[in-house]
Amino acid sequence: MPLGQGALGLGVSYVLAVGYLLLMRLLGGILSKQYPEEHSVVWDTRTISRVTILAAVAGAGAMIKIPGPATTIALDAAAGYFAAAYFGWPVGATVAAIGCFLANALGGFASWFPMVPIYMCAMAFTVTLGVFVAKKTNILFAIIVGTIVNTVTCLGPWVIMIGPALMIALLPSQLIGSAVNAAAGLTVAQALSSAQKHGKREIDEHIEPEA
Repeated sequence: MPLGQGALGLGVSYVLAVGYLLLMRLLGGILSKQYPEEHSVVWDTRTISRVTILAAVAGAGAMIKIPGPATTIALDAAAGYFAAAYFGWPVGATVAAIGCFLANALGGFASWFPMVPIYMCAMAFTVTLGVFVAKKTNILFAIIVGTIVNTVTCLGPWVIMIGPALMIALLPSQLIGSAVNAAAGLTVAQALSSAQKHGKREIDEHIEPEA
């Protein structure tokens, strides 16, 4: 039975959001410990600049609308996935949260503003989970997991408050949008990382060993 959009429904949804953040911190801590060169982020001027630039990219992506089966699909989360995979999960989670906020702001969020912090927590968790899965398995499985988790975490609170009927109608667009964002962000990050490693390897091969 739906809990409604009042204090009870919102309260349960915010508890879910706190759960998202705790899971994000758990997975992020594992990444930082096991892959310190990639995921131990120092919040210096360079990192803040990266977040600012990528947040602007996420905002631009939010304005790119692709027609979907039920609603339009925005590309606001791709920058978060990319940032998490390429610059570390703390950067990616921050960019994803800001991108989510900008996407809702550009969509005119006056009527659902109380839900926006829940979406932001959900996206921060989702991109962190996506990178975690990519590290432990492969990018294809990461895209699949990211798509499913993004869909569940974004539509889940609405199911709790108003029931599943309307959410079923939005499900195709949500799945497609989640998949496109995850695939774009993770694929670009992997391509750049591979190119960087290949270039470094070629340089090392041309360096003459010391006598």
